[in-house]
Amino acid sequence: MAGTSPAGRGVFEGELRAAAAELRRLKAEHDSPTGKEIAARAARGGRPLSESGISGTLKGRHLPGFDYYMTIVRVLLTYETGQIATRQHKDLAAWRERWQRLQALKEQAKIDRKAPDPSGLGSRPIEPSGGLAEQVVLAALRRGEYLQLLPTASATGGVWAVAFSPDGSLMATGHGAKTAQLWDTVTQQKAAAPLLGHTDIVRAVAFSPNGRLLATGSQDETVRLWDIASRTLVADPLKGHGDSVTTVLFSADGRHLITVGRTIRLWDLADVTQPRKVGKPWASSLTAQPALSSTGLLATGHPNGVAHLWNPIEQKKLGEPLQGHAEEVSAVAFSHDGQLLATASHDIQLWSVHSRQMIHEPLNCEEDQVSTMSFSPDGRVLAAVSGHIKGEEVGDHVVRLWDTATWREIEAPLGGHTGVVDAAAFSPDNRLYATGGYDGLLRVRILPSAPIS
Repeated sequence: MAGTSPAGRGVFEGELRAAAAELRRLKAEHDSPTGKEIAARAARGGRPLSESGISGTLKGRHLPGFDYYMTIVRVLLTYETGQIATRQHKDLAAWRERWQRLQALKEQAKIDRKAPDPSGLGSRPIEPSGGLAEQVVLAALRRGEYLQLLPTASATGGVWAVAFSPDGSLMATGHGAKTAQLWDTVTQQKAAAPLLGHTDIVRAVAFSPNGRLLATGSQDETVRLWDIASRTLVADPLKGHGDSVTTVLFSADGRHLITVGRTIRLWDLADVTQPRKVGKPWASSLTAQPALSSTGLLATGHPNGVAHLWNPIEQKKLGEPLQGHAEEVSAVAFSHDGQLLATASHDIQLWSVHSRQMIHEPLNCEEDQVSTMSFSPDGRVLAAVSGHIKGEEVGDHVVRLWDTATWREIEAPLGGHTGVVDAAAFSPDNRLYATGGYDGLLRVRILPSAPIS
């Protein structure tokens, strides 16, 4: 961190030391394994770690990558059991947030190193390459203001799907040009050559929870599983949908894949090279892309304002339908904790998953139909993409944001696309929101860090 401004370096290094102390406390609470023992247990979980890397992390000398850091945590959390904690362990969320904050502080320190000192003491001259503009952008970000970046992609035959990797470093998109594409989130550049193989529009993309696999679903009625590291297929195309595949969803533990065409199909991924069909296709008359909760429930939208909850592993409908909309349910979304379900049509209704009761008055979308929506990972924001659709008449879709503490709308609707937008996703750190449209554009927005009154 040589050359970093004292303030930026001090905050990052202070929090890094504090996080390392918490790691050492966790280590002491669970049999105090040595670095060699931690590395051996991690290798059994499929992630090799070095003793020196473990030591440096525990002493707060450096911040490793997300997977490396979380593997150390998973080993320590259940060390005395002889097992490595699953990725769904209840204590992992706090450690994930800690790493994300440390990474943000680390990046901020890098920016501070380059930025002139506002006091003028010890500052460097503003470079002609845009130093002043960089300061303006940085100041806006610190105030928590909304910023829309230039389009990342264009002339792609449409952006039909978008997803962030679990660590946020990559975005995946599906295109009308029969391709899927990986993008570097920070540089906004293509991370590799397009993923080729589908013979029609790629309508769905999803990363596995460990970030090692990408599932793509296509109008060619197949699903493909790709190894992220090698950019190659790990199995033969998954077939048997009889229709365009519009949704692909990994279970929270990564052991199952849900694929959606005319109906829903479940796959067992115990051996990712040989995915196995589970049961028969189920559910029909789908009018929205299904959503899978962190607790394992599946929500589906149907005609006549009906939504259903399912146990997808047992392929069993749970309880009575949720019904409140006047027209078909066009989008569904779970909050990150799985306790809240949002259903949408020309408005948005909010349901307690436990009681099956609405918890608030419907959110107004000005009679626009919602095409897709999602909660931010921290649960503070609900984002919905909506637009006017009536027969052949299609209006430009916009992004609407609500503060979930008050259910008041944040900002005015955010534009930027021409026509329909079906693809949208939050980044893991809650601040980035990517949208892809039939206009061929992929746009990334930096959202407010807190509600703006």
